[in-house]
Amino acid sequence: MPAILEQLQIDHRNMRQLLRVLEEEMEAEHHDFDLMRQIVDYSLNYPDLVHHPREERLLRRLLERDPASTASLGGLTADHEALAELTQRFAAALRDVEQDVEVPRAWFRQLCDDYILRTREHMEIEETRFFPRLLAVFEDADWLEFDGLTRGYDPLFGNAIEHHYRTLHERIMKAAF
Repeated sequence: MPAILEQLQIDHRNMRQLLRVLEEEMEAEHHDFDLMRQIVDYSLNYPDLVHHPREERLLRRLLERDPASTASLGGLTADHEALAELTQRFAAALRDVEQDVEVPRAWFRQLCDDYILRTREHMEIEETRFFPRLLAVFEDADWLEFDGLTRGYDPLFGNAIEHHYRTLHERIMKAAF
């Protein structure tokens, strides 16, 4: 498997772990808002600044090579934008809750559930339609061009965990064993 696709799938696996922790926090009697904030902070940064731009570059090349893919995959860019907006809304709601602003519990829960569901659906589309299409269309030269995109800094799942994410990283590691 090409290195860039392997990295994107690792990113998806990592995001699934975060979504599981978020679900657990929403089910807990007392929410750990600091942990939830770490998840949202990571979601605002790594996917939008590293992961999605990688996918966008791959998508642009795919659509150049195979314009027919536009019908089934042309909406991925809009999905990335919608996910970024949803993540921003969830982050704002979380800030409000942390600052004791009156936020209806059911509304906050629905927003969190929407964020989790939309993120999972988006990854499913990429894994079942986008990634297989890349494998079918790209040639070795295409993959070589994107090899360098696997390098990058991941503050939560990389070699050096940022202090800000230590609690979240520990929680994920405990759940993995």
